[in-house]
Amino acid sequence: MHITRRAFTTGTLSAALSANFATPAFAQGARDLSGAIAAIRSHGEDHLRQFGMPGMTLGLTTPDGFSTVLDFGFANRDARSPITPDTLFQIGSISKSMTAAVIHQLAAEGRLRLTDRVSTLLPAIPLSRASGITVQHLLDHTGGLPDDAPIFPEGVLQAGYAPGEHWHYSNTGYHILGTLAEHVGGKPLAQLLRERIFAPLGMNRSRGAIVAGDRMLYAQGYEPADLTVPAARGVALAPAAWVDVTFGAGSVASTAGDMTRWLRTLADAAQGRGGLGLRPQQARAFTAHFVPSDAPEMSYGNGLMHVGGGGRSYLHHTGGMVSFSSSFHVDTASGIGAFASSTISAFAEYRPRVLTRFAVDALGEALAGRRVPAPPPLDVPLVNAAAYVGRYSGPAGSFEVRPGSPLTLVANGREAALQPWGGELFRTTHPDFRAFSLMFTRAGAAVTGANWGPASYLRAGSAGTIAKSDPALARLAGNDSPWWGTSMVVERGGKLWLGTETPLTRIGANLWRVGEQPWSPERASFANVIDGRPQTFIFSGEKFLRHDI
Repeated sequence: MHITRRAFTTGTLSAALSANFATPAFAQGARDLSGAIAAIRSHGEDHLRQFGMPGMTLGLTTPDGFSTVLDFGFANRDARSPITPDTLFQIGSISKSMTAAVIHQLAAEGRLRLTDRVSTLLPAIPLSRASGITVQHLLDHTGGLPDDAPIFPEGVLQAGYAPGEHWHYSNTGYHILGTLAEHVGGKPLAQLLRERIFAPLGMNRSRGAIVAGDRMLYAQGYEPADLTVPAARGVALAPAAWVDVTFGAGSVASTAGDMTRWLRTLADAAQGRGGLGLRPQQARAFTAHFVPSDAPEMSYGNGLMHVGGGGRSYLHHTGGMVSFSSSFHVDTASGIGAFASSTISAFAEYRPRVLTRFAVDALGEALAGRRVPAPPPLDVPLVNAAAYVGRYSGPAGSFEVRPGSPLTLVANGREAALQPWGGELFRTTHPDFRAFSLMFTRAGAAVTGANWGPASYLRAGSAGTIAKSDPALARLAGNDSPWWGTSMVVERGGKLWLGTETPLTRIGANLWRVGEQPWSPERASFANVIDGRPQTFIFSGEKFLRHDI
């Protein structure tokens, strides 16, 4: 696959699904949750079918003390073993809210201040002394650090902008926060989480570190069998590799039952009853604090996303790991919460956020004595699909987009569905177009062409020309693969790209800014050149080795 540096935090496919629910489906009396739970279970089963997931667990909780767990599929698809109350799932970046709570506890004890500069508290971390990055900046992703850079790169861990000027999701920042918690707390992060979070809440099955010694306690995660190409619905899955994770950005494993206790303490904190190991005023401040993010529909603070819709406000986060994808929602007004974790890799770019949102809203309507809403559709209709229909040609060949629902891509005597993947991006299982996403281009409202990896195409009847290739840049292109996945650098139209959609902009002799934003902190460079072709691609401090295929 072509890695996106937010693969462990977003979920392009599920993000594209509408959060607006259809007309309510049926009525039920107040406090009768059976109809809501049946609708939630049915929607969960739809997710398994739609996205080909081997297994999933879902925990539900309401403020009157009710909680339940719904399980789907298998803990291990091949062995047909069931999910049990003891089966562990990796919750990924949802761990950030727990790491943040430990940091706030230490601050409440006077052992650090949220306004302290990180370079003062942890001078060993190679931050620029002039950076001014504070603890709160890291908690909010506003410190300007890259997403997944190592905290000890070669040279300085350089920020891309002045702290507080922009928002850029950073696992690196939460790695530093976990290290800071260990430094100030005097214990490994896993022990701090156990003593300060899990034990007080009765989360007795949860783990603060993901280590191979516990592997038999986990569900088996699955990933696309071919990770060198973009994920698409319908591709074959294979068991995912095991990876130990002990840093604060995503080190927690839990069960759906345990996670309902975490959702309960978040709801208590938001409603001023205390929680999170903090006094009521401190806990409420923890859940109320947020800053704007790079997405207009979401704000962020202290490891929590703040989202809204339908007149409701939610605390929310997703989590993605090599083997698991997770989500939770808590309605801050009602205190209703839902957590789900599925045994499908983050590299499949799915998160169960639509399911957890629907579950919270369905329970809320049922508790209020109103009709439970129908679940949102998992196939969102493509707006003005006819705009894409036509024949496209370029130096690399041609293809045709034919009408229908879904649209069909036809090339070289074969055809396959085009799967919308957000914006102008599409993916397909067509064998000639599996290696990259297909990105359509427009002039005004009219679709005029398409890009696919190193190739560009013009739509028949559209004016314009295809930009010429730059042979010198083309020598930098290659396929680079560590455990992060595969990152394909291509040259197209005289520019370098990561895959089809992510531009590399030269800002130095051998230095490139990654992404569209002029303030992006992500950097790339090339090293170890043989015959004019680099053998190493360095992406924000992570080294990718060349593999030509």
